[in-house]
Amino acid sequence: MINEISRISQSIIKGAGLANKPSNSATETVASSEVQSSSSSKISTLAQQLHEAQIRADVRDASLTKQELADKAKAIKSQFYGQNLVRNKPRYDAEVPSTNDPAHLKRAEQATQFLNDRGTNPFRGFAPDHLTLIIYDESGTFTTNERRAALSEQNDQDYAWRSKAVAEQAWQWRQRNGDTSEALQGIMDHYDNLPPIEEAQIPGSWRHEMVRNIAYAKAEGRKPETEPEADMESFFEMLFKTSESESGSFFEEYLKNTLSVGDEER
Repeated sequence: MINEISRISQSIIKGAGLANKPSNSATETVASSEVQSSSSSKISTLAQQLHEAQIRADVRDASLTKQELADKAKAIKSQFYGQNLVRNKPRYDAEVPSTNDPAHLKRAEQATQFLNDRGTNPFRGFAPDHLTLIIYDESGTFTTNERRAALSEQNDQDYAWRSKAVAEQAWQWRQRNGDTSEALQGIMDHYDNLPPIEEAQIPGSWRHEMVRNIAYAKAEGRKPETEPEADMESFFEMLFKTSESESGSFFEEYLKNTLSVGDEER
């Protein structure tokens, strides 16, 4: 167990961009103050919390069907947006972790400051799987604003990944006569490695669609009479469609620019 928590500690350092780097920002100050030496029993509070959250997540994921996981994820995230947020924001901002640990208290306060436009996100650069653990953990270990801040960082990382995926797909489409199988395989690998509660939120039979598209790209590529923009739009509507997505406008906004730049970005 100690070795596993130590591994998480080192992952936190690397994920936050702190390895072999001086602490010179609010984010780094919080993270570096929590990640202590892992060569002994000095394990960071955050690493211990993430280890315990992973155990809870494993139990939850094993006990629910894919649809039940999707429903739970939707219910959890509904607390962070819309009328639920409007009604409960004063309570969220006043929430304090049930701990005397100064690093956790500082992290929770920084999350609240960030969400009120007065600082940086304490989870900036964290590993995606760690963000997922924080967002969907219902134990009360993390404050609501910590979970909201983790979700904000997850959305930023997801936007960056989608941007890269769209650009790569567009480039392969043009340069390889429609054979985008490598880009599609990369997207499929990404989805296959998502935590169960994240994968459960991808609508429809996405894996079947991906396999079909990869096979088509390899076998036929783009036919001369095909309109590239139409084919790509149809594909990405399938790929990026999410129920109640907080970044639902991504496809419409980004695709307008991506298909027109193509080779210039390479």
